[in-house]
Amino acid sequence: MRIAMVSEHASPLAALGGVDAGGQNVHVAALATAMARQGASVVVHTRRDDPGLPRHVTLAAGATVDHVDAGPPAMLPKDALLPHMDAFAEELVARWREDRPDVVHAHFWMSGYAALRAARALGIPVVHTFHALGVVKRRYQGDKDTSPPQRLAIERDILQHADHVVATCTDEVFELVRLGGTRGRLTVIPCGVDLDLFRVDGRRARRRPGLQRLVCLGRLVERKGVGNAISALPGVPGVELVVAGGPARAELDRDPEARRLHELARTLGVADRVDLRGRLGRAEVAALLRSADAVVCVPWYEPFGIVPLEAMACGTPVVASAVGGMIDTVVDGTTGIHVPPRDPERLAEALASLLGDEARRAVYGEAGVARAQRLYGWPRVAAATLDVYARVAARRGTARPARRITGGRAAAYRLVPSAREHLAALSDAIAGLEEQLDTVEGWGERLADRLLAGGRLLAVGNGGSAAEAQHLTAELVGRYQTERAPLSAICLHGDTSSLTAIANDYGPEEAFARQVRAHGRPGDVLIALSTSGRSPNVVRAVEEANELGMTTWALTGGPPNPLADACDDALRLGGASTATTQELHLVALHMLCGAIDRELALRAPERGPERRSGHGSPRTLNRVRPQRQVAR
Repeated sequence: MRIAMVSEHASPLAALGGVDAGGQNVHVAALATAMARQGASVVVHTRRDDPGLPRHVTLAAGATVDHVDAGPPAMLPKDALLPHMDAFAEELVARWREDRPDVVHAHFWMSGYAALRAARALGIPVVHTFHALGVVKRRYQGDKDTSPPQRLAIERDILQHADHVVATCTDEVFELVRLGGTRGRLTVIPCGVDLDLFRVDGRRARRRPGLQRLVCLGRLVERKGVGNAISALPGVPGVELVVAGGPARAELDRDPEARRLHELARTLGVADRVDLRGRLGRAEVAALLRSADAVVCVPWYEPFGIVPLEAMACGTPVVASAVGGMIDTVVDGTTGIHVPPRDPERLAEALASLLGDEARRAVYGEAGVARAQRLYGWPRVAAATLDVYARVAARRGTARPARRITGGRAAAYRLVPSAREHLAALSDAIAGLEEQLDTVEGWGERLADRLLAGGRLLAVGNGGSAAEAQHLTAELVGRYQTERAPLSAICLHGDTSSLTAIANDYGPEEAFARQVRAHGRPGDVLIALSTSGRSPNVVRAVEEANELGMTTWALTGGPPNPLADACDDALRLGGASTATTQELHLVALHMLCGAIDRELALRAPERGPERRSGHGSPRTLNRVRPQRQVAR
């Protein structure tokens, strides 16, 4: 599969820690690399911000960074890039005409704007990840929000026109639905963590003797909450706070936020316990996280937050704001502690409690490692993302027969649906079953009439359909919900000796047909189950039943369907998958059993009468046994 990723300001090659270089850069780089390792061909289109950059740079085997000319080739604040996005889109059109991708994945709202404009002209499907929503940023930053005024309208347009939206946390889904997003076009796939780099074993950064250590990591912008962490320090004596991020250490004196934080620490009398390290390399970050007693992540809001995952993978407990993605990643009381944002007093209380309990920190650390390794490895995130691409491309008809190698075998990019997706597909399919209610009720009335008259039901199917055929006959010979006479019903695969003998002597296509010839009589009913409607032995059984003058009904899927065509009547209940179709069939069978029992009860409403079973023999139902009289 050929993937074009668009990340207009967040180059996967950028050094981290700058004002506009952070989690999105990590996300795009790691996702592109992980997908390439799974067999995809990935090109990341990002804006050229340096005239010396070559057009193409190899990110990893199978993944390339393409520098797009749009605006001056210089570092610009991301909020100043919107005027250059039309030019960015034009460049994308030219590139994609030459090398057409199967799917485009845009990251951030300006990338979405450019990607949709370019892909629309070429008929290429677009998947979008917002990473941050303007409406949320405006809510928390108010007048300090420097985003262009067009942002909110553009984000709504992206939400309406992208083929699919990948949210990074459940909190984002709620926001997107409020903005008019459709749940069926939203999938939650979290950011990941590099489990090879961020792990428990490995070098630890040196510590100051006699002090416990807290670590804050991220861009030096006010909303990241580093100032709140410094404000909490007076409440946790004997603790140092190491802050990593921002420009290089030698340039911190020229950074406005770094100067503000230094001044805040001096004002609070904790300057000797606050250490601003500036930008660190990824390996240095891992060593720093491992050296900490706890990691503090208390932004005012956070679309996802990769730092908590990196800390958890290193076995370090996390104290995090209960906002955005950290509600999902940090499990309060299990891998760390949730605190309200912008509340230094509550933060100090949580930190003092955690730092004073070594055993608790160890338990949180072990749980964090397990959670990070189980849910947030980049191979897992990449596989889930490729699954979205495959589904979108299949809907648009743009998918190519690309394959990936997993465990030594070729496997499609498309994954089995998640539990949420499975339930959504089943809900949609069951809604379609309402159109078939009259047919099910009619079958129930007619079958009740035949069975009361001494007729018999034969049921047939293969695999899962065989199990459902046997389920149906068990409900009729036994009981469904109410007491009644047993009804004559035979599942033709239940006699395994006959089944295998016939298949051996006459061939598998006759395995059911010969039994129909043996047990079926004119006027009896055959119900044939097949999700595909193309099982030769089931179709052959129907043909034999038709010759005998039996009534034949099919419980099957959508067209083309030879089985439905061969039967007197059919319930065509197709779902998004074979599993969903089988579940629909089971619901329909229960409805049929209920319709039969209801019809029988309506024909003999008195309690406890004699009724005739399907064999014509009398049977008394609901008869109450007289109780013995016990001498007292």
